[in-house]
Amino acid sequence: MKKVLAVAVTMLTCLTCISTVNAGLISSEQVIAQQQSMYTKQQVLEMLNSAEVQDKLVTLGVSIEDAEMRIASMTDQELMKLNSQINDMPTAAGGIVGVVVTVLVVLVVLDLVGVTDVFSFIRPIN
Repeated sequence: MKKVLAVAVTMLTCLTCISTVNAGLISSEQVIAQQQSMYTKQQVLEMLNSAEVQDKLVTLGVSIEDAEMRIASMTDQELMKLNSQINDMPTAAGGIVGVVVTVLVVLVVLDLVGVTDVFSFIRPIN
């Protein structure tokens, strides 16, 4: 009887330390607004078709085909990072510069990893 009582007291003591977690509900409007604010790969490729972006890439020595391949191979994490950077940039020219910078960063990272060799002055980490 003492063992049963000791086990019961121990379990009740342990259970009182556990707190419950309540998940918050979000409305459909919040989910739709979040989805609409994110740029898809197709939208980023459409931004790449802008004359200003293409001129900047050519000036930096990046071919349009390579940039399109890099954008198509972006992971969801890279796309989320791009979305956060695009939404924080000012409109008009600032947004375009942000996209170009992000594309160039992706190109440099892929060169460092050794996936491509767009920039000849970057040596892979291998």
